[in-house]
Amino acid sequence: MSDEYGPHEVEAELSKYFTFILSGRTETSTEYIVEPLPGYSLEEAFSLFYDEVVPKGYYPLLTGSGDTYVLVLPNSPRRVKVRRKLAAALLGATIASVAITGYFSVQSYNEVIASLRNMGISIEGTNIWVGTLFFSLAVLLPIFLHEAGHFITAMRTKLPASFPLPIPAPLISPLGTFGAIIQLLYLPKHVKELAKLGISGPLVGTLLALALFGGAYALSPQVPEEQVAEAISRGLLIPISVAPLGSLLVSRLIPVEPGSVVLMNPAAEAAYLILLIHFANLLPVGQLDGGHVFRALTSVKIHRYVSIATALGGFAVAFLYPPLSWLGFFMLIAWFISGTRPHYGAANTLSKLNAGDRLKIGALYAFLLALTFPFPT
Repeated sequence: MSDEYGPHEVEAELSKYFTFILSGRTETSTEYIVEPLPGYSLEEAFSLFYDEVVPKGYYPLLTGSGDTYVLVLPNSPRRVKVRRKLAAALLGATIASVAITGYFSVQSYNEVIASLRNMGISIEGTNIWVGTLFFSLAVLLPIFLHEAGHFITAMRTKLPASFPLPIPAPLISPLGTFGAIIQLLYLPKHVKELAKLGISGPLVGTLLALALFGGAYALSPQVPEEQVAEAISRGLLIPISVAPLGSLLVSRLIPVEPGSVVLMNPAAEAAYLILLIHFANLLPVGQLDGGHVFRALTSVKIHRYVSIATALGGFAVAFLYPPLSWLGFFMLIAWFISGTRPHYGAANTLSKLNAGDRLKIGALYAFLLALTFPFPT
């Protein structure tokens, strides 16, 4: 970013696309009443101006009512810090954390297998190192590709973003991580880009998690139902109460011996949990990915009401239905991040999806929610 690029240069760019008059100035921002020049629609003019000034660190916000349009600009530039060293350190710590968690998960799994063999069940355990590797891949690949989906979308839409910052959680999370975050200082210029940004991560993350679940499920041992029932009565096994719809559909594609039950190995369990996490992240709450998509599909007011109702509903479900008690934790995080603040959606706060985009994005959003929805088993 050039040190010579300042408010005067920003106004010069503004004059290429708008007529404008100064309407107000504070210590941090300046407001202009704007009108697009002949030959430009309001959306086209703002889009071109946004692409010019955002790379320089100036973030425009377009609002208005009726025929009056107000453009707000900061008086000084902002930039996203790249933090490569921090990202690399967190990446290494997260890989180690997930591997450690996987090691202990496989160890516990093999202890259960040993107890089942003592009951006379013919079943083999998992090699500790191979199992740890598969567990780690089942966790890390969907998470990393999820964040890569967001990051690549941000880059394609010229939205400044930090590198994904993984969050290690050794011995705290059953996966060894709390996922990752990407820092964005600016809103995308249009709600269509907000929708793409919100749905890109869950799309690749969900589909990859389903594929990994299918592979790990196919490699899991099968045990006769009678012996499974006895193991459950002894407290050696705990039946799954809920499962994502996608995992139920994929499991039906895996051949299972009549009268047998699949005992999921640690990698399958990890992919199963990743799918449940994607469901929580897809809920239309605050600044979650689902919240971004839902905001693009609706309005500030509808998003706010549905967000509050969904969060409260999540708390109620977590309290009343123990198998989904973890949902309360995610709602608490979402509430902490967003509160009840309105979600303005895009830098062009007046932008809306056209009917075709709303249909396509809405259908894809509903599809992902359905795939990850936890059904009672």
